[in-house]
Amino acid sequence: MITNQLLRPASIVVVGASNNVHKPGGAILRNLINGGYTGELRAVNPKETEVQGVTAYADVKDIPDTDMAILAIPAQMCPDAVEVLAAEKQVRAFIILSAGFGEETHEGALLEDRILETVNKYGASLIGPNCIGLMNTWHHSVFSQPIPQLHPQGVDLISSSGAPAVFIL
Repeated sequence: MITNQLLRPASIVVVGASNNVHKPGGAILRNLINGGYTGELRAVNPKETEVQGVTAYADVKDIPDTDMAILAIPAQMCPDAVEVLAAEKQVRAFIILSAGFGEETHEGALLEDRILETVNKYGASLIGPNCIGLMNTWHHSVFSQPIPQLHPQGVDLISSSGAPAVFIL
């Protein structure tokens, strides 16, 4: 399901945000900041109070209600985070960068099933898991570089693999 919160979120939280821009949670936060996103940005990092100038919270339970969540945390932590974010923080769009789901093991597939169950229960959008993110003229929620200048009347590109998408961009 495609929701307005996915395409034009008024607020975004990066769960697993980092000051290290070479990590997915750091790169995606940098791209959101440098890409001109004008909504409210939040970060979740249990070791920091601020990440790249953005207020950081220790736990997803601590954040205010948010439209979209980007997860860059270990796969085994994702189902519980999605449940809390959807049930308690009104998140209706998720981008899960993390790997380690059905593409790897049966146990990973079970984690993915839990996420899908939660997303469907709350009518949320889901991109991922194991993806590079989403980019449009509203927000650059990808961890790849460089970010091209997007023309508002440009073309759409949907790719099932990050490598060709990054090459084309």
